[in-house]
Amino acid sequence: MMDHFLKMRATFYEKFRTGDLMARSTQDIRSIADTAGYGMMVLMNATLFLSVIILMMGISVSWKLTLFSLLPLTFLAYFFGKVGSAVEKRYSIAQKSFSSLNDDVLEAVDGIRVVRAYVKEEDYVEKFRSQTEDMLRKNNRVADANALFSPLVKVFIATSHIIAFGYGSSLVFEGMLSVGDMVAFQMYLGMIVWPIVSIGELNNVLRQGSASMIRVEEVLESGDDMEEIGTKAIEVADDIVMHGLTFQYPSSSEINLDGIDVILEKGKTLGIVGKTGAGKTTLIRQLLRQYPLGTGDFRYGQEAVQSYRNQSVQGLIGYVPQDHILFSRSVRDNIAFGKGGATDEEIMESIRIASFEEDLMKMNDGLDTMIGEKGVSISGGQKQRISIARALIKNPQILILDDSLSAVDANTEQKIIDNIRRVRKGKTTIISTHRLTAVKQADEIIVLEDGKIIERGTHEGLLQEKGWYYVQFHRQELKEGGTD
Repeated sequence: MMDHFLKMRATFYEKFRTGDLMARSTQDIRSIADTAGYGMMVLMNATLFLSVIILMMGISVSWKLTLFSLLPLTFLAYFFGKVGSAVEKRYSIAQKSFSSLNDDVLEAVDGIRVVRAYVKEEDYVEKFRSQTEDMLRKNNRVADANALFSPLVKVFIATSHIIAFGYGSSLVFEGMLSVGDMVAFQMYLGMIVWPIVSIGELNNVLRQGSASMIRVEEVLESGDDMEEIGTKAIEVADDIVMHGLTFQYPSSSEINLDGIDVILEKGKTLGIVGKTGAGKTTLIRQLLRQYPLGTGDFRYGQEAVQSYRNQSVQGLIGYVPQDHILFSRSVRDNIAFGKGGATDEEIMESIRIASFEEDLMKMNDGLDTMIGEKGVSISGGQKQRISIARALIKNPQILILDDSLSAVDANTEQKIIDNIRRVRKGKTTIISTHRLTAVKQADEIIVLEDGKIIERGTHEGLLQEKGWYYVQFHRQELKEGGTD
């Protein structure tokens, strides 16, 4: 399951919420483990014991008496099947309820600052109480069905005793059976109670395991709609070429990228700008192969990107996303995540490039400072610079910054951009941003609107065109100058 999670990309995680995946990875897998362990032990133990007793009843006493006495057990098997189906159905419903509860708890914990800011604690407590009571009712319905097994066994075993006593008495009367045989047979019937009860429990475990297996298989059989067909390895980044690239999200009713034409030569810098929702991040996701490729031509050099193994392409890229994912570890561990076995000297060098050195000096434990889950104990700008340092320590052939400088001031931004230009000469860089000063030195800038390129050129060239870029650049300059 974990291996499957790590191989899946964005479309898979749009189908399943995190809490649901956690429920399937814990409760459902535990239920399957119970089936494979305890269930198989009971199956072998109870069925073998039951078979031996029935065989002894038939051989040592009477086959006829055994056959008639165990006739009710065929009806018991039928009722076991009916009750088992009810258990499976109700257990599946209860597990879905647990998944939903998991989702909402994770969401509440993740958004606790917003919940507290809007004084919604009581609302969430009440919602949680309602959900837990609903889950309790559904689990009680599972328990109600499970509780039917024991009385069913007792009723049918009692019926077998009555049949054995009645028919056995007639056989004794006819001289075909001794009183001692009758007593022995009744003792044998008493001995089959435990294995039949165990088989009832087994049926319960198997049904729950079956319901859980269906839920687990649903996850394992769900892919990300991105078939891995490439077999080639790519070791050196070449020119990135897109021609007529068109893409639409699986859940979208509109085209999200329309006829994108880009030629980014190796070692050059590309700036991607545009208003919110213009398609900047969507284009980045195509470069990262997080979604199925759109139609059109997308190549690295002369080879289509599909011909390369995805992990091989990813190995060339250092990526800094908009939402900075940091781990509940130290500053050192978060930065070293980008390069296995990184030394403190390499970490400090990447920190200097990311202009994080002054912030680090203010931290009591330096590189060993724990930043909390998702970087909860540091500011947005610090998160961004740690993420940038993590990407830079990898020294990637292609660096992608997806609006990664929005939380730092203009001076710090310019310092980081200058550092990146200095250390990354001859390497490809792609910068997607709302702040146009971040792409002033780019070799080419493209302006996106509604998934289309509406302007392209250098900073000076776009200013001369006096289009969207010109207007937006001067607006931002006025804001930073305090005259807006």
